[in-house]
Amino acid sequence: MKREEIYTKKKKQKNRRIIKRLFIIILLAALLVGVALSPLFYINSIEVYGNKHYNSIEIINASNVVYGANWFRELVKTSDIKGLFTFRSTKSEESILDRCSYVKDVAVRMFYPGRVKITITEREPAAVVPYINTSLVIDNEGFVVDAGDEKHWENLPIIEGLDVNGYSLGKMISADNIKGIDAFNKIFDVINFTQRKSSGESFTNKLDEYICEVDVSDLDNVLILLDWRVKVNLGAYNQLDEYKIMLLKEIFFNNIDENEKGYLDLTTGENPTFIPE
Repeated sequence: MKREEIYTKKKKQKNRRIIKRLFIIILLAALLVGVALSPLFYINSIEVYGNKHYNSIEIINASNVVYGANWFRELVKTSDIKGLFTFRSTKSEESILDRCSYVKDVAVRMFYPGRVKITITEREPAAVVPYINTSLVIDNEGFVVDAGDEKHWENLPIIEGLDVNGYSLGKMISADNIKGIDAFNKIFDVINFTQRKSSGESFTNKLDEYICEVDVSDLDNVLILLDWRVKVNLGAYNQLDEYKIMLLKEIFFNNIDENEKGYLDLTTGENPTFIPE
């Protein structure tokens, strides 16, 4: 057999293999499309988990997931290519995050057959920040989850001194003194750590429950207001430690009368000074 004939024969065999593979791929693709568009993937159940501030109907409406719609057809409509392979609707997740400011993280997944599960993690309100003629509610990362009348969040401490210059619900607060949020978190972290260690001791009063206001205007002299009557200078927030909190608890709960007002300075070393009002 001549070399040209051998080459031609091999080329034909190679072409047949390519055509066969293409046929199999097209057949599999057709089968997948057929299954994807079948009633098996029509949405007949939507379940919501992890929601506290929103009811399930609000979350479902924000997701734009529709009962009776075909899951894959909806993904194609919204050009959600990633979702076709992950069985997640990233467009629905983005919609929930945009419309629900308390939501920190969300996953919208299809579970066979026809079941959609929306799992969310919400941000927990940590403090109120005054801004012009309103009050902003932020979590411990500084994300604004709500805004309105301060009276709605009377149980949350107020942060003064952030120098806020703007905000959007669901976004990080815009402030010149953004490190003030770190100071706020450090205060509560040290207090909670100290209280956990001393939970078996004679005094069980929770200091964090008495904090009404935290002033972070000067990060080297952070002020807290206890029970709306005793202002305390904690000094530099990054030097706050367990000893200083233990000292504060002892003085506030055992040495200052429950109706007494004044200023307590903890920056004077081992001999704090209290100036009655």
